[in-house]
Amino acid sequence: MSSCPSMRLINKLTREQWVQWLLLCFVVVAVMWRGGKSIDVTWVLTGIAGAVVFSSFLSLKEKASDRMPAFLWVAVMSFLVLTVVSYFYSSAKNYGFDEVIRTGSLLLLFLWAVRKAQDSVDLRENETCTHFIRVLSIATLTACGIGLVVYTFQPVNRFVGTFFDFRFHTDYWPNAWANYLLLTWPIVAEWVFRNPIESNTKSQYSVNIIIRSLILGFVIGCLFLSFSRGAIIAFVGQIILLSGILYIKKLDKTEWKRKAIKVGMIFVVSLLVFQFANILRSDVHQVLSVGKKITFSADEGVSSVSERSEFWKQSISLIKEEPLLGWGPYSFRFIQPHSQTQVLATSDHPHNVFLKIAVERGVIASLILLILLGLILYKGIYSEVRKESQSNNSLNILIIVSLAGVISHSLIDYNLQFVGIALPFWLLVGFLSGSLFNDSKFVVHRKISVSLEVILVSILLFAALFEGVYLVTSSLGRHAEARGEERIAMRWYQRSSNEWFSRDLHLSRSKILFSQGNLTEAERAARQYIKLNKSDYRSWKLLGEIYEEMGVDDKAVSSYETAYQYGVYNDLGILHGLVRSYLAWNRAEEIDARREEFDSTISDFANAFTYNTHFVSLSPNVEEFVSLCELFARLYPEDAPSYFVLAARADHYAGVERDRIDARPPGFLW
Repeated sequence: MSSCPSMRLINKLTREQWVQWLLLCFVVVAVMWRGGKSIDVTWVLTGIAGAVVFSSFLSLKEKASDRMPAFLWVAVMSFLVLTVVSYFYSSAKNYGFDEVIRTGSLLLLFLWAVRKAQDSVDLRENETCTHFIRVLSIATLTACGIGLVVYTFQPVNRFVGTFFDFRFHTDYWPNAWANYLLLTWPIVAEWVFRNPIESNTKSQYSVNIIIRSLILGFVIGCLFLSFSRGAIIAFVGQIILLSGILYIKKLDKTEWKRKAIKVGMIFVVSLLVFQFANILRSDVHQVLSVGKKITFSADEGVSSVSERSEFWKQSISLIKEEPLLGWGPYSFRFIQPHSQTQVLATSDHPHNVFLKIAVERGVIASLILLILLGLILYKGIYSEVRKESQSNNSLNILIIVSLAGVISHSLIDYNLQFVGIALPFWLLVGFLSGSLFNDSKFVVHRKISVSLEVILVSILLFAALFEGVYLVTSSLGRHAEARGEERIAMRWYQRSSNEWFSRDLHLSRSKILFSQGNLTEAERAARQYIKLNKSDYRSWKLLGEIYEEMGVDDKAVSSYETAYQYGVYNDLGILHGLVRSYLAWNRAEEIDARREEFDSTISDFANAFTYNTHFVSLSPNVEEFVSLCELFARLYPEDAPSYFVLAARADHYAGVERDRIDARPPGFLW
């Protein structure tokens, strides 16, 4: 038998402890691996949720009862049922499956956290919560350290921590990173200042305070380096909320003085971190101007504000059309372009968590989420300000501040698709709920709740395993297609033909078949995609190209018309194809009748090229624009000079932007 202390400790771990540490290790992985945005992380999350739920089921005899509040359990299950039903009626069935299993897994882990919080009266004494705080804090500090290296040596001009994908030069997510730090800085504060400072001398006390302030100041400095205006506003709101709660608790002057000293030191350290990081970066890459961000004169201008407002208006219109179940999980990406009014002004979500849920899963689901989170925060704040004890070390206060920061930021941006944010968020919501509602009068019997959760997670695991095989085969197909190995790609796509979560599989098949000249099969594959998702303009454009090649002009025009209505502001090739098809069908009078409309679209793109809106000058739209202008110059010789000028301007500005991007110093890490 081994005498190694660590081995003896491992052997003493119970099944529940093993599962708990498995979950905590996964939290670290989710944070470190692209912030948990990858689909593979969602699949692993489902497996972790399965292990946790089955472990709870096996512990039924050991823990005969728990105090699972009925309203929490019913709200969670209702939200999940609505999500699943919405998926089956989705307008984009080839997408959204990952959101369904991620939602189910996160909510089951939330219920687990509620139960674990009931193991002790005070969360600060709860072993599971204590371990979670320590692990999340260390992961945050590590991610900040990695992010500092990336910020210094990579071209991206905003701090992203570990929220990036090194395979693609555009996949950096600074706003998601900022959201993550809004969640974690209060947790790091709890970890750093958890134990009271014990020292024999004043100098030892001061050194201890400085060291702790340095750690927390480093994290907050990394938040500032994200250059996220919305996150800074949410951070200020967190400070106001924290100060308000402490003010109502009527701290004495000595306690206020101590806290003021700590806050001052932390703030100074955060500013020094901000300045130091920018000095390091300035030797290698350009540093973003704070003044330009504040005055909205940075590259994105005021578009980040105006477009969000537009997304919210569009969301309300879409909600009115499908109020009950919404358009389906992850459908906003495909239906929002139908009402788009600006070049490339599109998004995967409405930049508001409750609008996203309402658009995609229905008003009832959104209200359930709003009421659930609102009641938990209200109960938490109310219980703290009404406490007879004036203790200001309550972990509950910091968790409330943490959750409030994420929720407030999620009102103007949505980043809960990152498992590295969503998983710690829902665990913290669960811990807080368990401590607040452990005396609830209406509870769900443990056997009933856990048994139903086992059935639910079993369904999720089966679905994830079934799709997991196809996830691998279709991924191999995409990689082969990217390498130009079309035959190999088609073999892998064929093996993935029964995939639910097919995403662009049939679209890719159609493109390959089209390039090979197999027009009949290409049409069939495109139709198969449209059967799953008729809202995607890309499929209609491809179908138009197929019919154009076939010489079926009326069907080509019809397909291009649908694509034009769904996404002309994203792909000028649609308008180009529509005009070509009208000419091939001898319907030039249709172009004459709509010339003002078409010219307006051309003008909008011309302005977008001038300001490189959403980096449009780096897209194939430039070449399409030049070809389209040349075509209109031939159709309308009297206005040819104007079209040639527009084409020349677009080509010039695109060339300048592309040269500027090419001239940037390369990344030194990848």
